[in-house]
Amino acid sequence: MPDLETLAPGLLIAAMAVVLLWFTFGTQANIRRGNRLLEWLQDGLPMLGPKATLRWLGSSVAELKIVSPAHPFREALVLVVLEPRDLGALWALARTRGRRDFIVLRLSLVRSPLHRADAVDPRAWTAGHLADANDSPAGRTSWTDVAGVPVDLRHEPDFDVAILERLWERLGRVSGGTWRISIRPTIPHLEVHLLPPDPDHSSSRDLLSEVREIAASLIPER
Repeated sequence: MPDLETLAPGLLIAAMAVVLLWFTFGTQANIRRGNRLLEWLQDGLPMLGPKATLRWLGSSVAELKIVSPAHPFREALVLVVLEPRDLGALWALARTRGRRDFIVLRLSLVRSPLHRADAVDPRAWTAGHLADANDSPAGRTSWTDVAGVPVDLRHEPDFDVAILERLWERLGRVSGGTWRISIRPTIPHLEVHLLPPDPDHSSSRDLLSEVREIAASLIPER
């Protein structure tokens, strides 16, 4: 019967082969998924601006920077953030912590909102990132949306939380689910984290048109 020392080189080679194969197929799966979401987004991007530049940040993040953003935007950035399917152990760990494919919108407006406020799904993978933010408002309340999702609302004392609740519901209707809405007088003025809907049965134009209307509603009158 072979001893462990005899088997070790073969086992090591087999393990390396498994890791490399997983990485190869996981990378391909991420690129296919990313390209499908980018293709889906094409119909709605004119709601943010006429053109966009694309670059991949590794195999898990695609960045779309809007060129000459449309009103009410001064700057607009869309990130398609994918699960790390190319790294098996990290992918499994990330999924247990709630990570899924999601879309980030970072938007700067022509005029700054007057208040700071956040609505956050505490189960979302990015919820912990916001909890550590230095500029997160101190006031906190809780609320449950129409889908039964518990939502943490963080806001300044004079902010009308009903605004956050309405924005949350509006975005939830045109996406796969809202993870976070952050409003700030500092750049980016509006940041939104969303789960993508089924691209075969939804329109990105509906989603980004809704985002554009929400952004316009946050601009204070002169």
